[in-house]
Order: sequence, then C-alpha cells, then structure tokens
Amino acid sequence: MATTATDDASPTAVGPRWASLASAAPHTVASFYRAVLGWAVTETNGRLIASAAGTPVADIAEITVADGISGWLIHFDVDDLGTALTAVSNANGAVLPPADGDSAETAVVIDPNGTRFALRAPATRHSKRPAHGTLAWGELITDDVDTSAAFYREAFGWGLTEPSGRLGRREWQTHGRSFSGLLPRPPAMPAETPAYWDVYFAVDDIEAAATAATEHGGTRLMPPMPIEIGTITVFLDPAGAVFTLVQLTTEEAAA
Repeated sequence: MATTATDDASPTAVGPRWASLASAAPHTVASFYRAVLGWAVTETNGRLIASAAGTPVADIAEITVADGISGWLIHFDVDDLGTALTAVSNANGAVLPPADGDSAETAVVIDPNGTRFALRAPATRHSKRPAHGTLAWGELITDDVDTSAAFYREAFGWGLTEPSGRLGRREWQTHGRSFSGLLPRPPAMPAETPAYWDVYFAVDDIEAAATAATEHGGTRLMPPMPIEIGTITVFLDPAGAVFTLVQLTTEEAAA
C-alpha cells in the first residue's frame, strides 16, 4: 500500500500495548475475559490487573461518576510523556485532567474530533509478535478522516496507507511499519455511537474464542471476516463494552 509521509521530528507514539476498561460490572467482565482470552487477573487497590502470557496487558475498574464513560480506553506508548502532551495540545487536541488513582506516567487525551485515548511512558516495551490474550492492534473509527490524519501526523508523525477494501480501511504507520488502523464510520454503525478507538485482542483460534465469548455472555456484533492483518470478529462484553478479537496472519502488528 502507498503511504503518506511521516515527520521524524514528532514525538512518535507506538503500540498499543495497554488498555483500560471502565465497567459497571468489573468482576463479571474480568471473569468473561478470563474465559475468552485466558487472562490471569489480580486485584490491587480496587483495580483489576489482567495478564496474558505472563505480561500485564490491561486494567479493569468500576465506572465512577467522575469519568462516567464505560468501555475500553486504548493506550499508546511514548518515550517522554510531557513532550507528547505538548504535541497533542499544539496539534489542536486536548489533555484531560487526571482522575483519582491515575498514574503519573499516563494521561488521557482527546483528538480534535473528541475521540479519547491515552498516552503512557512504560518502564519496558514489548516488540515481539502479540501472544494470545494480548493487545495486538487499535483501530480509530472516525467520521472525519482528514482531520484525524492531520492531527496524528502532526502530534506523533504517523503516516496513513491508502484506503483498502470496500470500507476504506487504512493503516497507521511509523517508519514504514503498520501498528494500528483507521476505519471511516461504516454504514452499519449506529449514528448515535460516537467515534472511538477500538481495541483488538490477539487470539490463537478465532472460532474457539468467539464461541467462548458467546457462551459466557458476550454479544457478537460482527461475524469473523478477513482484513489485511488477519481475521477479526467484534463483540460486546456482558456489560456492554465493545472489543475486537483478531487472529493474526501477518507480522504487521508486532511493532
């Protein structure tokens, strides 16, 4: 695929390798994801920490009045959080005030279209191919491709491939390597659903994982379908948070 240029001077954000779930039923959904993704879940200060293949990959907490937003929040890794937050502001994004319990190494931001995501400065990075149960990919579903492309290019130096397939899906890249995707709002997506960053969790067998999700209270929104990086299927968890399962067939998601 052809790509747009990237700006090497930008504070490149890569990943994703972490996600946070705000849920009305944290223990119920923890059991659900344990059954589907094989997570080991521990609890620390009221927050559930999920690990896959021995690596912490996500946290789950109860929705509070302060945040009020259920669903998954994707995190991208940055080398220097302060520099990255300045870049977000300079590119017409916004940095949200920290909530109680937030790490000093993590910040929630919004792009110019109002889509929330997080930035973090992790102590370690993982560049190997995503294992079963780990966060493998992210996808921005947006109503305004041009504004999104301009913001992420200016803030982080991300480039975009050309549209592909009947839905016009594209891939975010740094230094020629794809690590996440962009999808213009598909016709089947309800108009009242806001644009968002979707989380993709890797599975070894997508049919088995989809069966487990259905058997443990998940609701399938989209049956398995092939895309450039593999085969995906989209679900709601038992508390209503949307997520995607992906069985990878390429090395693209190992950035």
